[in-house]
Amino acid sequence: MGRALAEALGLTERGRNLIEGKGLVVTWCVGHLVEALNPEGYDPAWKAWRWDRLPIFPEPFRYAPIAQTKEQFEVVARLLNRADITDVVNATDAGREGELIFDLVYRLAACEKPVLRFWTSSLTPEAIQAAYGCMKPGEAYTGLREAARSRQEADWLVGINATRAQTLRMRRAGAEDGVWSVGRVQTPTLALLVRRELEIRDFTPQSFWTLRARFLHPNGSYEGRWFREQGDTTVERFTTEAEALELAARLEGQPGKIRSATGRTEKKKPELLYDLTALQKEANKRFGFTAEGTLGLAQSLYEKQLISYPRTNSRHLTEADALKAPHWIKALAQGQLTELQPFLDELRKRWPVKLDKRFVNDKEVEDHAALVPTEKPARGLAGDELRIYDLIARRFLGAYFPDRVEAKTTIITEVDGETFKTNGTVVKEEGWSAVDPPHRRKKVEKVADPAEAEEDAEDEVEGGLPVVKKGDAVATASLHPKEGKTTPPKRMSEGDLLSAMQGAGRELDDEALRGAMRDCGLGTPATRANMIETLIKRTYIDRKRNVLVPTDKGIRLIQGLPAEALRSAELTGSWEARLERMRRGEETRTAFMADIRGFVATVVAELQDAPAPQAHGIPCATCGKPMRILPSTRRGDFFHRCSDCNVTLPIVKTAG
Repeated sequence: MGRALAEALGLTERGRNLIEGKGLVVTWCVGHLVEALNPEGYDPAWKAWRWDRLPIFPEPFRYAPIAQTKEQFEVVARLLNRADITDVVNATDAGREGELIFDLVYRLAACEKPVLRFWTSSLTPEAIQAAYGCMKPGEAYTGLREAARSRQEADWLVGINATRAQTLRMRRAGAEDGVWSVGRVQTPTLALLVRRELEIRDFTPQSFWTLRARFLHPNGSYEGRWFREQGDTTVERFTTEAEALELAARLEGQPGKIRSATGRTEKKKPELLYDLTALQKEANKRFGFTAEGTLGLAQSLYEKQLISYPRTNSRHLTEADALKAPHWIKALAQGQLTELQPFLDELRKRWPVKLDKRFVNDKEVEDHAALVPTEKPARGLAGDELRIYDLIARRFLGAYFPDRVEAKTTIITEVDGETFKTNGTVVKEEGWSAVDPPHRRKKVEKVADPAEAEEDAEDEVEGGLPVVKKGDAVATASLHPKEGKTTPPKRMSEGDLLSAMQGAGRELDDEALRGAMRDCGLGTPATRANMIETLIKRTYIDRKRNVLVPTDKGIRLIQGLPAEALRSAELTGSWEARLERMRRGEETRTAFMADIRGFVATVVAELQDAPAPQAHGIPCATCGKPMRILPSTRRGDFFHRCSDCNVTLPIVKTAG
């Protein structure tokens, strides 16, 4: 980013850690250069993990350079205090975390020089020059800066104190699993996976049967599925095979007729543009990429000036962005995605083109607009980078194309008073989906629960059905019952977890909290990938093929944690609501931090007073120690394993 800034501003004199010229100096932070001290950095007595040393409330917070990047911090600090430097430009990422990175370095370097804020979502020369020409004084971002500091300090207080308290509690229970880390975002995220895992463990499969019939009409044959309306509900399956066989025997050879044949046209609008989370979910679904891997690829494309800033939570563009969009289209025409050329030629025929208002809304853009290609043509991309760029380019280009049009047909066939339903779909116009084809999931034969079974039961024919009309006679060619089984909810893929994190808080009763989490959920687009990797590193979850599975340690933490606030998204919702008010100048940092200290003190007391949790699992027949409960490779199955003896036993489920 530093090189891009220097190049756009015409600087050529390069040093090892800076670029200089024309009275300007550009240097950089390689991520965070400064970190909060550990407790022992304040007081050696705080190094010991003891109940009588909790809670820990440092005042004021103190910071130090990160050891691995200390040399670069010293470069930046010297420049900030160099005699000939009169003004400081803060050009970190345009958002709360970027503001924090700058503020920590600026304060630790004891700099007091005037600050100007540079704010951009793109690293193309044109975008950089435009942003440099309209910088605001740093004071205009005081609220954002205070919100950033408050979030960081509050997370430190909760993480340090709750982790130590929970670890001491688990040691009291005889746990030998080291540190039991707890955090505002990581623990509710882990709880999402644990709840799903326990639903799978507690699930008892049930058999059901459906009845399908094949009908002959002069214009062709088709298949229908039996259903019956009962009051406000629709029944589409039988609890026993005998019921299905009995009805099949009664209807065999009976003539049928078309009770109704209806058709409708459905129009599907183009998908909204990608934000980071939507891109990570799509890349996980299509290519199996991890969230962290997708972010790394997007960051690389951003640094090559080929896409806009990737860590965005918006799926819209501003009015100003929309005016630049024709240049992005021209760049696609000059780039390496030659398979897009027919669509670009079509746009050229109706040039100039304009984005629909559905994609352009200044109110939906906070720090950064949606992910889009830039005016720099892509050349020389290959492999996974090309895949990510292709996704972003197609989603953007598809926004200029008309709706996808599908013809939906529903036939209700009646045989001796019983009814069968047939659904069919024909794509009349591909529209945007020709540019950005939707990813098709493999058809799932089994269903997770009765509600999903009802929805999944409408077997839809992709293609034409014979032309029929109400009252037409049909012959019943065959009737065949089909057995199905309910299955437990599926384990979460990385994309599923990202969706759950993004949507966390929607179930909250408080409207203000729901509103605060509407655009963030658990974590931010920039931090969710790292949070998943953190849970893996802390042995709370495992990545197995394409799913994430909580470990025995993760399950024990969530099941045994008495502080409900630490498992719920409500804590994040309340924080985000107050931090947003702080950003707007409607909430004081002092009041927020005082409440955080009160909350932390309450949590520590609750953990200290709570009885120690019991270890899960039956005792090992060989050594007598509690066995761990682990998921097997078969979805929904678990088994006991002794860590010492490596003895394994299946878990036998009892009926009911």
